Amino acid sequence: SPFSRSLLFHLQGVRIPCLGYFDTALTWIQVGDEAMTIQSPTFHLAMNLAVRHNLTDDKAYLPGNKELEPLSYAKVATAASVSRLKAEACIQGTMSLLSCCLEKGKNIALVLRDVG
Repeated sequence: SPFSRSLLFHLQGVRIPCLGYFDTALTWIQVGDEAMTIQSPTFHLAMNLAVRHNLTDDKAYLPGNKELEPLSYAKVATAASVSRLKAEACIQGTMSLLSCCLEKGKNIALVLRDVG
């Protein structure tokens, strides 16, 4: 997916308007006598969404030295075999529906395949 390729091959996070951003975090783990570094995917909630719905995100809202890459609607459209306008409308509609569900206190799950 466009999300996972951006995260795997770049040091940039991917920002989805009105939702938040996906990034990778380096984590050191001990395996036997050796310390290893692994990259793990992380998600940070958009501040406007958190504030509007009194949600909390225990992570920093902005990555210190990383730049966020805006979501490429063209790449999403190509991957989904639809027009760029349709991809953008679907994403914006999904974010609007998510916000409405949160506002009504609905229990929801947003599943994004191949993100990490």
